[in-house]
Amino acid sequence: MGAVRVLVLCLLGLCALNGQAQVDENQLEREYRIGRTTWHSAVVPGWGQLDNKKWWKVPLVYGGLGAAGYFIHTEGGLYRGYRDGYLALTDDDPTTLYATEFDTQTVRDLRDFHRSNFEQSILMFVLIWGAQVVDAHVDAHLLGFDVSEDLGWVPGAGPTVGLKLSHTIVPRRFSRIR
Repeated sequence: MGAVRVLVLCLLGLCALNGQAQVDENQLEREYRIGRTTWHSAVVPGWGQLDNKKWWKVPLVYGGLGAAGYFIHTEGGLYRGYRDGYLALTDDDPTTLYATEFDTQTVRDLRDFHRSNFEQSILMFVLIWGAQVVDAHVDAHLLGFDVSEDLGWVPGAGPTVGLKLSHTIVPRRFSRIR
């Protein structure tokens, strides 16, 4: 089963590499494509990544949003339970029952703890959603970036006149002892 997964991932990776050819487009088409990709990503998480042909990012987006959603659900339920329990313990109505082994202070502390976790989970959900929108937007900008192999500078033949400055990149590890 593991070999099949590796083969499928390799084939999908090759398909993704083949689909990244550069497209000549004018400035108006480029701005429209970037805006459309950003809007798609803001409306449906992962759609902008699919527009940019970065399909491998979609499981990461949904994994992060799913994890944050799970914690929102779990911590929200615990918070509501302890909130209702605290209200039942602190009201002066003797007919209200709340069965717990904790005292009022401990229930209040647990309520506050789970409320904090609930709010942090909501914040993480929003941040992950926003990060995937920013990722799709930046990736759409970089889609037309020139990544050809001939970006280096090759000096030409002939005499050179001028001053040469050089600096070593690797620092000296030992200073001389005099």
